[in-house]
Amino acid sequence: MATNLTSHFVSATTTIDSNAGRIRGYNFTSHSTAVKSVVFHDNYVSAGDTGTQVLKFELNSGGSNDTYLEDAGIRYFTNLHVTVPTSVAGTVFTG
Repeated sequence: MATNLTSHFVSATTTIDSNAGRIRGYNFTSHSTAVKSVVFHDNYVSAGDTGTQVLKFELNSGGSNDTYLEDAGIRYFTNLHVTVPTSVAGTVFTG
């Protein structure tokens, strides 16, 4: 069972955690009329050095994605960065 979880609300592209951890779940909603992609990178430095992509998913027009990962989650080592397109917002659970 995961303990010590932290939630991060995001509505723009940002780095949400600068420490090592695991993605334990996320919920995103799109208010767009087009398909949108949300992308997570580990070890993000800058736009020219994006690190390693650890997760990518697409949201349908007006859609949502509500995913919770049991046990191990998705591991990241530093600077967990999420690219969030316009008209998309959500919460990421890490720990």
